[in-house]
Amino acid sequence: MTNIIVGTAGHIDHGKSALVRALTGIEPDRLAEERQRGISIDLGFAHLDLGGGILAGFVDVPGHERFVRNMLAGAGGIDLVLLVVAADEGVKPQTREHFEICRLLGIGQGVVALTKSDLSDEAMLEVAQLEAAELLEGSALAGAPVVAVSSVTGAGLDELKARLREAAARARPRDAEGVFRLPVDRSFSIRGFGTVVTGTLWSGRLCVGGDAALYPGNRMVRVRGLQVHGSAVEEARAGQRTAVNLAGIEAREIARGMTLAPAGLLEATAVIDAQFELLKTAKPLKHRAPAHFHSGTAAVEAEVRLLGEVSKPVAPGETAWIRLVLKEPVLLLPGDRFIVRSFSPVVTIGGGVVADIAPPAKWKRAAIVERLPKLVNASLAERIRLHAMETGDGARAAALAARCGATVERVTAVAEEAGCRLLRDPEPRLVPEDSFKALVSKLEETLRAWHKEKPLEAGMPRRAIAMEAWLLEALLAARADLFAA
Repeated sequence: MTNIIVGTAGHIDHGKSALVRALTGIEPDRLAEERQRGISIDLGFAHLDLGGGILAGFVDVPGHERFVRNMLAGAGGIDLVLLVVAADEGVKPQTREHFEICRLLGIGQGVVALTKSDLSDEAMLEVAQLEAAELLEGSALAGAPVVAVSSVTGAGLDELKARLREAAARARPRDAEGVFRLPVDRSFSIRGFGTVVTGTLWSGRLCVGGDAALYPGNRMVRVRGLQVHGSAVEEARAGQRTAVNLAGIEAREIARGMTLAPAGLLEATAVIDAQFELLKTAKPLKHRAPAHFHSGTAAVEAEVRLLGEVSKPVAPGETAWIRLVLKEPVLLLPGDRFIVRSFSPVVTIGGGVVADIAPPAKWKRAAIVERLPKLVNASLAERIRLHAMETGDGARAAALAARCGATVERVTAVAEEAGCRLLRDPEPRLVPEDSFKALVSKLEETLRAWHKEKPLEAGMPRRAIAMEAWLLEALLAARADLFAA
């Protein structure tokens, strides 16, 4: 079974929740206040077997501009967007903002649902369809299927399911073999079970009985139980909406924005370098501008620092390299997408992709900007090679794993592809081959200088060489023909 996350998007009162309810038979509005007021305030969830071996988890987001923060908490885990446009109203302001958010998050598959078709005539449907096509033009969603539906009469629902199934089959599968990450969107306590968190499993696999940690803080917990779409399972996989019963922590200690991930492997960060796109509708972005940063379910205040010419603001529609200094640490990895909203008024102004989660602090801006294109969209081997080279005499595999978001095993497996020599001190360490050869040459020069200065000595004692023992042993082993034991 292929698991896919479908997220709704669209203006308030265009029928997103009603459509999810009609498709799945599940009420996505969880809160009594939502049902009383008739509008969604927070995230809602449902699921549906689309057929063809595809199981869709639905994340229903609020459409009101006051709740875009909640919408963003759900949009980060979406694989496919269900863009909802009311046929009797057409594209509205939140339709545009939600669409731009999905575009900036790199969501490349979607379907447009023209809701309230039972209240619209052919002319209104045609206008709404044209407006939707115009909105999507030039984006990855251009040409996405448009289906007229009615949540009241059921018209068009079967066709919508078919189009969703086709789009889901084209979506890029999530990495079930990577490091597991589950950004938390809810935490609560159930009598008899204890603490439960829910979220979309972004990557990897989560197993009952395994150890994990909540980041930031690296708070150790144990996975006591798992549910996927209400059914108990022994293992949850990437792309599934998952409820996790945790031992070792109280629900009140957990907040939306935390991430469940392997214990001791990763590190939260408060400084990132990134590629950033400023929307055409935004004002020019100045150096040190305050902003709201959103990634996954996390939302924190931030300061934007331009890595180019600081006296020249980023112009609307431009792409730039920036450094984001976050007020609080967040668990981020290279390749993660994010959204930036202005501080006042609070509106979406752009977004981008994380390039480096541990950027150099004292480098000149020109040098930083020169290295960042090598990191964006880099393979694991390419990223490891660059970071290992920057450390000079190599880097611990565990540190590279934390910086790249991979397991230590995957890091060591690509050592040769990364152009590195795998050494042990005793833990695995990767040294670039060029650096290793240079160190061998340096040791040879040191030995020659010693013999020139002290020709009567039988040999140079190891204690006279200012080098870590693990590295010296590796160099001696590499030139056993030259260096006697």
